Amino acid sequence: MKISELAQRTGVSVHRLRRYESQGLLVAERGRAGWREFGEHSVREVTFIGMGREIGLSLKVLADALPRYRAGTLSIDEMVLTLQRRITEVDALIDEQRALRQKLVDHIAWFRRRQASAPRKSTAPRAPAFPSPRKVAR
Repeated sequence: MKISELAQRTGVSVHRLRRYESQGLLVAERGRAGWREFGEHSVREVTFIGMGREIGLSLKVLADALPRYRAGTLSIDEMVLTLQRRITEVDALIDEQRALRQKLVDHIAWFRRRQASAPRKSTAPRAPAFPSPRKVAR
């Protein structure tokens, strides 16, 4: 099948399929006219890659697993271990985001304390930061 048909059947863009091929994740034969020709097995491989990308696996991790996936020797234990590693990465990202959130909350509290301890200024309206545009006669 041509790359456009593979894209249609898998829901993956032609651009992305070309990228996967250039990185060695997909293998295409060349037809008589030089067109890429993908076998039926490519649908399954693209689906495997797509599912892996959806859960955040890197292309390197997928490239390492693909030969065993193609050969039917990729074990459930290997996949579970890979997924557990990904969970550890996600947990670290969550911890980083929680720490960032706490810093933001701390900054807001600092500004509020500063605001509360600052002397009160006049409530007169401030001058605009930039001069008002003047109408130019045409």
